[in-house]
Amino acid sequence: MLVALLCGCNTASTQNATNVKDNLVTPTDETTVRYLDALPADFNEDDMFGLILDYGGYSMIVNAWRMPDGDWLIPYHWCEAEDGGIYKMDEDGNEIEIEYKDPFEGQPYPVIHNPQFSFSTRNYGGETINFYTEAGSQEVACSTDYKEISLDVVDVDVKTRRILVQSNPKDWCWGEVEEEWQEEYRHPFVELRGWIDEEWVCANTVTTCP
Repeated sequence: MLVALLCGCNTASTQNATNVKDNLVTPTDETTVRYLDALPADFNEDDMFGLILDYGGYSMIVNAWRMPDGDWLIPYHWCEAEDGGIYKMDEDGNEIEIEYKDPFEGQPYPVIHNPQFSFSTRNYGGETINFYTEAGSQEVACSTDYKEISLDVVDVDVKTRRILVQSNPKDWCWGEVEEEWQEEYRHPFVELRGWIDEEWVCANTVTTCP
């Protein structure tokens, strides 16, 4: 199910919104979290990736930094409770408000093991995205020109700024779709896997990226 974050200055219709008070956000058993008292000495903001983290029952936008041991440091995440509501769509197309609870409990430096990251692609004009066989290779494994598809993150390479991704059959398309698919609001699933350039990443589920 697609979960949309509606926060801050972004506007959304809440005419059909239903409050849900028993759907609190809590950490999942599959994810281990620990907290740091300070940022690591080798932390570099330029090495972070803007991604969507599926965690604690909903999706949040995070800046993630890959640590040497393979875990992920989340020094910044969005949105906080005062920024607005979090909504999802029910089977009848009504917006259901989820009561917000910060899954990191206000801790400044959560470190997550084996999280589920994803993002929507930013090929808004239907540009072709190449999936390469290796992080540093120009050999194309496959490609797609579907617009704004959702991809799961498998791994990253900080040196090349490439991301190893695979397609997600549960949520194939986040945004604008071809005219013939407007009714279903999804593209037919195509299995994709490979390394893509960071320039195609858009982690904002509400507005388009700059």
